[in-house]
Amino acid sequence: MSPLTRRELLGRTAGLAALACLAACADPGAPPDRSGLHPALRTPRPAGAIAFLGAAPAAREALLAARAPDVMVGLGATLAPEAGRMPDFPGEVLLPERTHPDAFVQVEGDDQAECSRRLDDVLADLPGLAVRWRTPVRRDVVAAADSKPLQRNPFGFVEGQTNTADAILLPSGASLVAVRVIRMAHQLWDADPPETQRRVLGRHPDGTWLDGTPPLGTPDFGADPDGATTPLDSHVRTMNPRTPGTPAPRMLRRSWIYEGTPGDDGVVFMAFQNDFSTGFALAQQRLTADALHPYLLAVGGGYFVVPA
Repeated sequence: MSPLTRRELLGRTAGLAALACLAACADPGAPPDRSGLHPALRTPRPAGAIAFLGAAPAAREALLAARAPDVMVGLGATLAPEAGRMPDFPGEVLLPERTHPDAFVQVEGDDQAECSRRLDDVLADLPGLAVRWRTPVRRDVVAAADSKPLQRNPFGFVEGQTNTADAILLPSGASLVAVRVIRMAHQLWDADPPETQRRVLGRHPDGTWLDGTPPLGTPDFGADPDGATTPLDSHVRTMNPRTPGTPAPRMLRRSWIYEGTPGDDGVVFMAFQNDFSTGFALAQQRLTADALHPYLLAVGGGYFVVPA
């Protein structure tokens, strides 16, 4: 089978252009599950269900009352002006029902079907809110290293963990979160040989770095200044070059796999932070140089405040 060109692939998906913001650096480790922790600091569960909502400002108190250890609520700019509005980024093709919702509700648990039922119950107690889009989600946790879970992304690669947990809370105890719904171009990805895939992501399928460093270790990019081992445009190196004067985006990443209709599957990517400019927005500025860019397409999302 001859490799598909990016133009051919996007032609098959009604001319959608590609954008990248995959969580190739992935989830937080395994912080203790204490009910007083902010939702971003709790250990993520293996399954969930998410709903994007349309809501008037009067719905804020009802949404806040819906929070529980297994229910996270995010408030968009309509309900929390400090969230602001996610700017447009090059190459995205945003679906109205998945873009700039007034709020989102996520339920987490151990079973997708049960999470969907739980989400039904939560939404039933929130009259007057319009469900714009919803989906079941899951995390593909495949192993643990140093007591931290390792997660496989939909392209079949185990992700690393280069999160920060020390720059995600505001003085109020809340957190800012950027949410992106990202479709994945499986045809284009599968047409590439394994060696190309490894060099695009900057890791082996089991999560090992290309220089042999274990998944949770730190590679020595200084010993590879020209990208002979780990290409300079690989996803891991674009997002965090690990060179003096080039900061890593300061955010805590969490990604969830969603599976919709054929051609509509990928990840719901979340990035918790206390400053979009040094977190998510910084990562977005580097995307055009990222070799992973052509394989992904952002179709929705927004900026939110997740209260403590």
